[in-house]
Amino acid sequence: MKNNQCLSYEERRKEIFRNQRARRIREQRMHVALSFMVALICFVAVFFIFSASSKAESKDQKYKYYTSISVEYGDSLWSIADEYMDKEFYDRFSYIQEVKSINHIHDENEIVAGKMLIVPYYSSKFVSD
Repeated sequence: MKNNQCLSYEERRKEIFRNQRARRIREQRMHVALSFMVALICFVAVFFIFSASSKAESKDQKYKYYTSISVEYGDSLWSIADEYMDKEFYDRFSYIQEVKSINHIHDENEIVAGKMLIVPYYSSKFVSD
C-alpha cells in the first residue's frame, strides 16, 4: 500500500474498493466454512444418535414365536393369557383374540382339558429353522 497522501482520488477509491471486496470474500469464506462445520457436526450427531438407538434396539429386540400347550382342567383363555402373555402385547384382550384366531376358536367354551392350543410368546433369543 502506498502512502495515502501520494494517492490520487481515483487510486484511493480503487484501493478502498479492493479492500472492501477482499473483506467480503474473507467473510463469505468464513460463512461457508462455518456452515460446513455446523452441517458436519449435525451429521455426526445424527449418525451417533441413530447408531446408538439401533444398538439399543438390537439388544432389546424380541422375536415372536408360537408354542403348543395342553389345556389343563380349570384353564381358561384368561388364565392362559396371564401365564403366556408378554409385555409386547397391548393387553390381555388382544392376546386372547390372537389365540382364538390362531386356533379357530369361536366360543370360549370350546376350551376343554386335554385340548392342544397354539399360543404366541416373545423371546430375546433368535432361533432359526
